[in-house]
Amino acid sequence: MKYVFPVLILGAMIGAPAQADDNIANCEIVVQQSVEADAAEKSAQIATFMPAGDFIFSVFGAKAHMTEVDGKPIRAVMCTRRSVIPSEFDLKIIRTGIPLYLSQDFDAKDSALLGISKSKTGYVYDYAGPDLSADDLELLNLRMKALNNAQD
Repeated sequence: MKYVFPVLILGAMIGAPAQADDNIANCEIVVQQSVEADAAEKSAQIATFMPAGDFIFSVFGAKAHMTEVDGKPIRAVMCTRRSVIPSEFDLKIIRTGIPLYLSQDFDAKDSALLGISKSKTGYVYDYAGPDLSADDLELLNLRMKALNNAQD
């Protein structure tokens, strides 16, 4: 029975084109790991991008969500969406404390990018891109209010 909810979520996310914005296939987690260096150099950190399905399922599961993969910490969740405004579905992911980044195209320099992270004072967002419409800005403020009023 505990697996029914995640399966329903997955089915809802991939079932209809109208819900393509929430498709977890368009999300990746960023895992940070050290690269070995010789004795004369400091070790470097690199980011590895991996499918986010297991992480997202863990967020909606009965147990504590994943925080690492193979002992390496999850540093961010990145999702490609038509809209950079987080959905209600995203709020639970954001509440994990792992930053969420939304963009139409992470590789395009003119694409909008919205990042939401937790700070000492609450959840904050950083936006770069074309001006948001009044409706999008209102919805973003509503989502941020929901996040900050339900602080963990």
